Amino acid sequence: MANWKPTKVDLATDLTTVFNSPTIVRGFYVNTVLSAHTVNINNGSDTVFIIPVSLAAGTVVDFAGEQGVLFDVNLIIDPDNSSTGSITILYTERVQ
Repeated sequence: MANWKPTKVDLATDLTTVFNSPTIVRGFYVNTVLSAHTVNINNGSDTVFIIPVSLAAGTVVDFAGEQGVLFDVNLIIDPDNSSTGSITILYTERVQ
């Protein structure tokens, strides 16, 4: 069973590298309502998931249950420059 690590990300920050090595991402939780801007969850420069605009606080998005989604480069949260709100992303280091 994976040791999932929660990390809060402020979406007013232009770009956040959550973990700079391969990871497994389980999903995220919306802490505060998101603005009318999309937010990219990236594996390096590749967008894996786009968080839709205006998600309500309390929304939980589970990518793949206990298995998670493999990110082979790193985990980056890349919001629009005008984004507001915050999320908590749940991930663990990918041991190869």
